Amino acid sequence: MREGVSFHDGTALDAEAVAASFQRLLNPDLGLAAAGKITGLLEGVEAVDPMTVRFTLTKPYSGFADLMSTSVGWVVSPAAEDLGTHAVGTGPFEFVEYKSGDYVRMQAFDGYWGDAPALEEIEFRWSPESSVLAMAVQADEADVVNPLPPIFAQTVAANPELTLIDQPGAFVFWVSLNVQLEPLDQQKVRQALNFATDREALVEALLRGYGTPANSPLAPTNPAWDESLNPYPYDPEKARSLLEEAGLSDGFSMSVAVQEPEAQIAEALQAMWSEIGVDLEVRRLESGVWSEAAFNDPEAKAADNLGAVIASWSSGSSNADLQFRPLYTTESWAPTGANLGFYSSDELDRLVSEAAATMDEDARNALYVDAQKLVNQDAPHVLLYSTRDLAAAKANVEGLWMKPGGVLMVEDASISE
Repeated sequence: MREGVSFHDGTALDAEAVAASFQRLLNPDLGLAAAGKITGLLEGVEAVDPMTVRFTLTKPYSGFADLMSTSVGWVVSPAAEDLGTHAVGTGPFEFVEYKSGDYVRMQAFDGYWGDAPALEEIEFRWSPESSVLAMAVQADEADVVNPLPPIFAQTVAANPELTLIDQPGAFVFWVSLNVQLEPLDQQKVRQALNFATDREALVEALLRGYGTPANSPLAPTNPAWDESLNPYPYDPEKARSLLEEAGLSDGFSMSVAVQEPEAQIAEALQAMWSEIGVDLEVRRLESGVWSEAAFNDPEAKAADNLGAVIASWSSGSSNADLQFRPLYTTESWAPTGANLGFYSSDELDRLVSEAAATMDEDARNALYVDAQKLVNQDAPHVLLYSTRDLAAAKANVEGLWMKPGGVLMVEDASISE
């Protein structure tokens, strides 16, 4: 570990502090959400000496270092009393004030181990209204807006007083199909829905071109992504043929649960799928109600006759295991995981486990290509698109960058006169 690092509260960042942070994460009494990513992987964490920490895994895991670069690996002060309202880390900016629903204020930490940041203070504000976000940077009420809705991207790009930050993203949007519910339990029906989905049109209409039609469960930013795959070109005739083979020449009805921000996706699919005789009932749900419905168990979803859920996912890293394991493996069935449609494949489970234990990157990525092909074939999801990460900044803001997935990094940011 790096020597001479301290938390914002003055506590030393040593091996004991790291061990305590992970032991807190693994404490079942706290029920921390991020713990699910490491509960079955991490057997223990111990301080070997003041500057050395030993992680003991339950099995070989090639993506461990990558996993530690995500929020799971964030280390917090063992002396912090209420991290929910007062964050205590070791970064270049320290927490100052938090007003629920309004803002978080941070200031430069004079005890930071690295180069001092150029900015003295940062204030994060938020709004549920996309138009408010877009107008804030144009009206000089904010220096940066993130994320920037695609509908405003061209306006920002054309404004010489603003800078459009545009880079490939890590989010994949999809429709999780309940494979335990008739007729979605038939592979041909799920494939038909995929052929009936015009992904290019979705990217143009909903993202204004700032996205990539999905050709696999992985985003283009993932090193295991296979660009050559094209399993479901838009082909309504093929979709109708598959439904006929499945004994559904007259079509069928199904429902989908969606949150308001994704309602446009559902409406577009409703129109597209009606062309092949599929009547899609769109259930618009408030966030909490949607979560309850999306993460219900198979019996509850069957009782509710819920056929699909529209959602998105970003692992926040280049580790393909963090995309495949939570969304597609049998062990990740809802409600304990994000496999919302209860897909199960012994072969997919084997590929994911083998890839996770394969240390050679080329060999590991080859296994993930096989996994992409298998998921495409079985079609437990209607894969839609990957978004680009968009943000807007005043032209005098420099040094900003984003991690894939849209996390804005401000430690090198500065504002010129």
